[in-house]
Amino acid sequence: MIELNKEKKLVDDYIVFDLETTGLNYWEHKIIEIGALKYRHNELVDEFSVLINPECEIPEIITDITGLSAQDLENKPTIKEVLPEFIAFIEDLPLIAHNSSFDLGFIEENIKKLNIPMIKNTNIDTVALAREYIPRVYNYKLTTLKNYFKLDFGSHRSVDDCKTTNYVYQYCKDKALVKN
Repeated sequence: MIELNKEKKLVDDYIVFDLETTGLNYWEHKIIEIGALKYRHNELVDEFSVLINPECEIPEIITDITGLSAQDLENKPTIKEVLPEFIAFIEDLPLIAHNSSFDLGFIEENIKKLNIPMIKNTNIDTVALAREYIPRVYNYKLTTLKNYFKLDFGSHRSVDDCKTTNYVYQYCKDKALVKN
């Protein structure tokens, strides 16, 4: 597993990103969706959202969770086409994800398979932030936090999960500023 370059300070310019995949193991399963939101001075300035043909079967449970079927993905670009575009989109900005080791594991495994230069972006994990600044929830799953904050975003689709992740990030950042 890659060594994560975790960012300690909370930032105003960043990328929130999320993946949907065919399973939980980055060395075995495939990315089927990448969503990312680019923020400058905490304001949304750009969005990246791509469905990806995994060139394999989609497990029924994944279709049940995401709503994405093999038919939805069959004519979409492959990760070989999409990953360079994603890397260009994120630039050198810090990456924010909910359980960042999961998403970065998939990104970095695919970078290795495609033999392209490794990203060096720092990252911030909103699970760790939530554990520190949101003590009243029974678990730190993104759906639990979305429901806790009564957010009206969808779940288990990349851009919607990015919106929830950004909300959690901004909430925790505000709490951190008050604490310090």
